[in-house]
Amino acid sequence: MKKILYNLIILISGASLFFTFTGCTSVQKRQKEVPVFVNDSILDKFFTTLYQKKMFNGAVAVKKNGSLIFKKGYGTANMEKGSPFTPHTAMEIASVSKQFTAAAVQLLQQENKLDIDHSVQTYLGDDFPYPEITVKHLLTHTSGLPDYEDHFRKHWDTTRIARNSDILSYFKKKRPALISKPGVKYHYSNSGYVLLAEIVHAVSGNPLNTFLRENIFDKAGMADSGFYERDSIWEVEDYAPGYRIDPATCTYVRPETLPGKYYYRFLSGRLGPGRLSSSVNDLIKWDSILYTDELLNAQSKKVVFQPYPPTDDDSDYGFGWHVQQDDSIGKIVYHTGSWAANLSYIKRFTDTKSLVVILNNTFERAYIKEIRAAVDDYIKGKPLKLPQTRAADLLQKEICRLNPENITDWQKKNRNADWDTKDLRKLEMEYRENGETVKTELIAMLLRNIKQDSISP
Repeated sequence: MKKILYNLIILISGASLFFTFTGCTSVQKRQKEVPVFVNDSILDKFFTTLYQKKMFNGAVAVKKNGSLIFKKGYGTANMEKGSPFTPHTAMEIASVSKQFTAAAVQLLQQENKLDIDHSVQTYLGDDFPYPEITVKHLLTHTSGLPDYEDHFRKHWDTTRIARNSDILSYFKKKRPALISKPGVKYHYSNSGYVLLAEIVHAVSGNPLNTFLRENIFDKAGMADSGFYERDSIWEVEDYAPGYRIDPATCTYVRPETLPGKYYYRFLSGRLGPGRLSSSVNDLIKWDSILYTDELLNAQSKKVVFQPYPPTDDDSDYGFGWHVQQDDSIGKIVYHTGSWAANLSYIKRFTDTKSLVVILNNTFERAYIKEIRAAVDDYIKGKPLKLPQTRAADLLQKEICRLNPENITDWQKKNRNADWDTKDLRKLEMEYRENGETVKTELIAMLLRNIKQDSISP
């Protein structure tokens, strides 16, 4: 029933939601012809190999010592249209959005329009039931608020898109118990950043998307950045929706069409913790403007880029950024993001003015951490190291063409992959839960072969 409803909504949205930014009456025309900047053949070879091995699809930018040395896209942005992924391709950057929400709050603090040490009640009303929580607690994930997602996945009317006002209403009316006292423990909280977006709206008079457009994106020249309604993203020009492998067909599909993943649609309406779309090109501009005082002044940046550990816990979190010190290269600020098959990453090496930006829209979770670490090490002068192929990841992409007659030959062909049996059993369980009997038995055959040492480790 949900899939039928989803298809109906898509048909309706096709007529009415093309190119729709939240809160905007029109969308700026975006550059179509994008010159590819490649100055580092080593990085290009690395990412070309990753793409060829089905480990990466997306765009990358690297700056070293203040100079842009690499910017390029690989693979397909919209798989239904066949459009290429370029440095100008916008993609939802998930929790990387938090640094922009935090910057909006700090801009208002900078203008003396709010005080981060004041109670959230000051801005969201006396009916907000946690008077001891301050704005700073929200910024640093030390408020103790539980995440709203569990409640909404279980109890929300999934035919409706949940908005910030719905989430705020949930906290005001349901008053869920705090996980810990404010300021005592670190607990990563999307709820806190929804409330920060509502505070920006209450103080400035503009919703977060409008505030960011007028106060950050326009000033930084970030024309690829903004907020979309999810039902419209499949038709937006030069946009990369996220795709996940369908276990039944071994093809990339819209994530919300998969079993148990419909929440990607009905929880797509919130602002603050995620949902912002941006491009590699725009995130380069964002990095550059943060080295100036055009947006945040020196005092604001000092406040934003320092960790705020709670009284009884450790934390490296500042205002929308993780903040760390590296013995070899100095201060580092970074964030990752993951939502609806989109994986995002920005890391700024602020003492050397180096930068790594990586966007991926095919949920290459098996490899993304190793890819990030490899490029980070390259910034530090170390050689690039390709990840080892994960047998379970490769299998889910190729199992539809395998059968009992050729599975052992396939296994031998890929003998140099990482044959982690835990990953294989996890994939086997997924197929079993989805009623994929043939695929379940194929993995059982592989596991028996491994046990019998029929292939080399």
